[in-house]
Amino acid sequence: MIPHFTNTTAFWALLAIPLITAIHFLQHKTKTQATATLFLLEALVPEAHEGNAWDRLRASRSFWMQILAVLLLTWVLAAPVWPGKGSGQTVVFILDDSANMTPFRQEAVNAVSEDMDATLRSGIPATWVLMGSRASGQPLYRGPSARQALHALDIWQPREGTHDLAPALRTATAVAGPTGITRLITSTARRVPAGQSARGVGKPLENVGFAGITPVEAVGPGHWRIAVKNNSPSPLRSEISIHTEGGRPPARRSLFLNPGTVTEFEYSLPPECGKAVLRLPTDAFPSDNELLLVRSAPAPVAVSMGIPEQSGKIFLNIIHSLPGFSPVPDGSDPDLLLLEGKTENARAPGKAAIIFAASGKPSYGAVTAERHPLTDGLNWSGLLIPSIGSMKPGEKAGVLLWQGESPLAWVDGKRLFLNWPWEKSNADRVPAPLLMTRRFMQSVQENLPGTHCGNLPGGTLLSMPAGGKLIQTMPGENAVKLSLTAGSRKKPDMWKSSPPEKGKRPCSKAPSGSPTPGWEIFPTAQRLTQDFPSPMKRRSGT
Repeated sequence: MIPHFTNTTAFWALLAIPLITAIHFLQHKTKTQATATLFLLEALVPEAHEGNAWDRLRASRSFWMQILAVLLLTWVLAAPVWPGKGSGQTVVFILDDSANMTPFRQEAVNAVSEDMDATLRSGIPATWVLMGSRASGQPLYRGPSARQALHALDIWQPREGTHDLAPALRTATAVAGPTGITRLITSTARRVPAGQSARGVGKPLENVGFAGITPVEAVGPGHWRIAVKNNSPSPLRSEISIHTEGGRPPARRSLFLNPGTVTEFEYSLPPECGKAVLRLPTDAFPSDNELLLVRSAPAPVAVSMGIPEQSGKIFLNIIHSLPGFSPVPDGSDPDLLLLEGKTENARAPGKAAIIFAASGKPSYGAVTAERHPLTDGLNWSGLLIPSIGSMKPGEKAGVLLWQGESPLAWVDGKRLFLNWPWEKSNADRVPAPLLMTRRFMQSVQENLPGTHCGNLPGGTLLSMPAGGKLIQTMPGENAVKLSLTAGSRKKPDMWKSSPPEKGKRPCSKAPSGSPTPGWEIFPTAQRLTQDFPSPMKRRSGT
């Protein structure tokens, strides 16, 4: 078996062999000795005292010993290793998933191929592991076949934002083990930690792209301030084409962009349009050349009020102040109930509701709050509760407020219980109880099946229900179906969700009493269609 030389630089010592050989080609120096027998010699023509410096090779014992010494020294310095049965090393390639790797994707694949060829020439069997820098599950490939490993890179698409490479490098080091190799493939040396073996595939590119959007709430839900950044070293004039619905010709807008600066402009959607696509001229980095804008349209929530008139006026103002909320039309099914409850109603399951105590016994003491998203950051010192109702929280209820030892407010499933007569307290003049009920109503809206339209910041985490199906369609490609497991999270930049198509069969049985919504997500660079058995919950994250 061919040995593996761990120190290939030792082969430079073999240059001593031609040097030794050249020395042995040199002519030996002639010795001069005086004699008195010249009279015996005939008169000769004078000869030169020095002849040719080079002579024939004189192979001697010392010559061969010197050659052997050089060969032995080179062998020792090269540190040969013979691979034993079952021996080998693990080679882990970490591919930078940052979006700025998109223009250099093919260069990154070529770099992996070249490094694989160099490793294979060493003669040691290798186990290849290919992983992304933001991989949260299985690696792209793990196995002994270099061809299959390169084929697995076909699904690698660098689309992530700026992120820390340290977690992926720690994972790669653990996978490689003490005898393995880790190799980072990235676009810039600034992202390479000290001591990490890496391969750079990037180069400077001229690029102009969208840098972000800011809603202008004072103007309306369809108005934004849009940022465009010129990453080129020279000033540029760029034209933005604006495509809207209805087949109308695209509008044009020209911008002068100074080098390395961000330029902002404002844009409003036409009243009859629900979305628009803004496009910049194509350049070497296409990922930021297109921006999708959709008019914010929160899910509609129909509210039924069965509470006293005084409290009803207060909550009617809250309903009108929340986008998407409205009183339930006659003959329609409400999404949220406001009602007075008795003890038996407090334990009955049903729709989302806010339940108020009808009457109660006198009570005294300060109001204290438990830590909960509905109560965080609220001051309850000004709330005066003259009486507490007779409702009792269930076993699975989460108490929000206390007055002494008595529970004052709690959440049980989709219901918020306020265990005091609202109209007999000062709750309508204190911000805390109004904000708490407002937060609860917004949470009902977020979990409600229906149509949700809006723009989300890049990197926002969307919680997906387990057991759902995700259909991802890329431009020019076939749809790919993915199964979602518990805790699955996706990161679209912009999304739109809509009810399922008529006659579309859900992927699994929905919970009782909960219709099965379907969702369509439209990120900037891709389209996602989802079929869920339960409502989607949104939560922000990084």
